[in-house]
Amino acid sequence: MNAARLWLRALAVTVTVASNVLAQVFSAMVDDYGPRPAGIGWAAVFVGVALVYVICAVIAWRVVRSPVPGWVMVGAALFWSAGAWYPLARDVGWAWPLLAGVTDLWAVFVGFLVLCYPSGRIESRFDRWMIGSVAAAFLVRFVGILLFSMPTRAVCGCVRNAFAVFPSVDADFALGLAWRLVGLALMLTVAVRLTVRWFTSSLPARRVSFVMPLALLLWVYGTLQDSLQFAFDLGWAGSVIEFIPPVAIALIPPAFVAGVLYARGLRSRVADLVIVARDKVDRGLWESSLARTLHDSSLRVFWWDETRHAYVTGAGEPALDPEARNRPGRSTLSIDSDQGPIALIEHDVALSQDDRLLDAVSSALLLSVDNDRLRARLEQTIQELRESRLRIVEEGYHARRRLERDLHDGSQQQLVSLAISLRIATAKAEAAGNAEVVSDLEGASAQLADALRELRELARGIHPTVLTDGDLRSAIQELAQRSHLPVEVRVDTTEPLPNVIAETIYYCVSECLANAAKHAQARNVAVLVTREDDVVTVVVKDDGRGGARIEQGGGLEGLRDRVETVDGHVDVRSVAGLGTIVELTIPARAPQGTEG
Repeated sequence: MNAARLWLRALAVTVTVASNVLAQVFSAMVDDYGPRPAGIGWAAVFVGVALVYVICAVIAWRVVRSPVPGWVMVGAALFWSAGAWYPLARDVGWAWPLLAGVTDLWAVFVGFLVLCYPSGRIESRFDRWMIGSVAAAFLVRFVGILLFSMPTRAVCGCVRNAFAVFPSVDADFALGLAWRLVGLALMLTVAVRLTVRWFTSSLPARRVSFVMPLALLLWVYGTLQDSLQFAFDLGWAGSVIEFIPPVAIALIPPAFVAGVLYARGLRSRVADLVIVARDKVDRGLWESSLARTLHDSSLRVFWWDETRHAYVTGAGEPALDPEARNRPGRSTLSIDSDQGPIALIEHDVALSQDDRLLDAVSSALLLSVDNDRLRARLEQTIQELRESRLRIVEEGYHARRRLERDLHDGSQQQLVSLAISLRIATAKAEAAGNAEVVSDLEGASAQLADALRELRELARGIHPTVLTDGDLRSAIQELAQRSHLPVEVRVDTTEPLPNVIAETIYYCVSECLANAAKHAQARNVAVLVTREDDVVTVVVKDDGRGGARIEQGGGLEGLRDRVETVDGHVDVRSVAGLGTIVELTIPARAPQGTEG
């Protein structure tokens, strides 16, 4: 279907251009231009007008939603050539009257083009009445030529009109003059209407139709000039002013296309509004940006308020009643989504002539609002996930602390009591002189001591008792003492930290010390803990082989996950041969969703 449409348009364009060019070529070959001016200059202007219409038709087919304007331009260009073919068909009694009758048909097409601007549709009653009047006037003129036109051979070199039932030179002249005067009156009416509308309309309306009134006024002047020349033969033939009418006629399709392209440019600028409001739907920013983009300073955006079930301004004030909003020269664009109303845009009525422009506005606002909704949902989901992770960490902290307390107060105390009992039993066996029993009891005591030591290590791994009984400084110093490497510890904070934060720092330092001893082959390690305002910074530096990085499944990845759970950040700087620096930045406050 698309291929057939393209071929049909290409054929129409080819026939139209060929008709205009060949008419001038044949007129030059026979040196007969009829009533038209002769010469290369006029021929170039004549063909140039047709080419302008054809080129604008091709552009219109691409930029205008309706294909009608393009076909109207091609039709005007095709019948524009009828005036050149008319004198070449004088010797054919049935051909020249038909060509003479359709010579001015291009004017009907141009009038339709002016009235259907810019949407390509005849919408108002006034426009339909004008088109009907022009068509009726042309039909009367066409029938009049067929029935009354019978110029003498000496005047035009024509053979007898085969259709002339009532030949009359006076009737033919009167109809010709009436056609010009009626056409002039209609064009003047349209021109005045467009001009008044242009001056009284807002900036968007003037920008969209900025050339058309000027082009139409020039066409009116050209028609007036042609009518005066036809009626009174003022002797303007061969003068420069003869070129004014065709130049004015040639301005109309570029004016049509320029206005549509301008509106299309507005659509591309509307897309930039999504970038302007990409972070958040700022209502004031949207209204000002949209008004500036559409060049409509009076534009207003009313937003739907779910709580009030009514539209409000960007400042939250109640919007005007619908009856008050429907003011003369104003129009409203309602923007809705699947979830209900979003906004109502009150704008200049001139902007409603471009459906695609309003679609672009709606799409841009919908996309921005949807992005804002998705962003809000994502932020809410992230916050819920963060709070959930913090609750898990907090619960894990309390669970480990309870388990450590149970081990310390339960199993560990029982084992200590058992050790005391074994020592008492050993003393009794020694007093009884039972060496074999003494040896067995001492072996059991040694095994019990090992079990008690392992239990203490297990309890310390579950939750360091020193954090409960002491502070972070003591806990890190204990880690340093247990390390196989010399560890320099410096803790420049005395303020107590929330339990979750202190435990996170403790286990991260423990992981770094273990990595330095097992993997980095370091000789020395330094631990520095500082606090500035509400941020604790922990730096663990070793002089090992370096090259460490956070890898999936590695210890540093677990360390990073632990720190990020409490809204912290981990930075690992490690160069091969120059050691490793692990820096933790953790908020000193208790994260939301946890208890200090």
